[in-house]
Amino acid sequence: MNETERILAEKLFGVFGKLRDGDFPNSGTTKILKEKDSEFFQKRAEEEFTELAGVVDGSHRHSDDFEKDLLLESSQVFYWLALAAIVEHKSFEEFEKIFASEIFRLEKIHADKKIPLIKTFEKDLKECEEKGYL
Repeated sequence: MNETERILAEKLFGVFGKLRDGDFPNSGTTKILKEKDSEFFQKRAEEEFTELAGVVDGSHRHSDDFEKDLLLESSQVFYWLALAAIVEHKSFEEFEKIFASEIFRLEKIHADKKIPLIKTFEKDLKECEEKGYL
């Protein structure tokens, strides 16, 4: 990740940590972080990588907008990877080390499709802001 992407990814990671530690009764993330373990979240991330590959090869769609679908699935990959680290109270730096190969896969897909990864983080942070998590 470039420095700007890293800053936004770390901010998003922090929001997920806040959801783990806070009292957000309407948050599905808060609930699931209290119920599941890291292995569950890692499996979900792999499922989302499969869906992301489907977007890239044209076999998986949510809409007629390729970029929108790519951002959605990339968002889901990052989300589940982040939760896998957050549930174990890992820092962002530890998260980057643990999931370095997965983050690299995500970066490569975005580079190959010429859609900046930063768009994923910007979209997700905007949604978090709209929900009052920032």
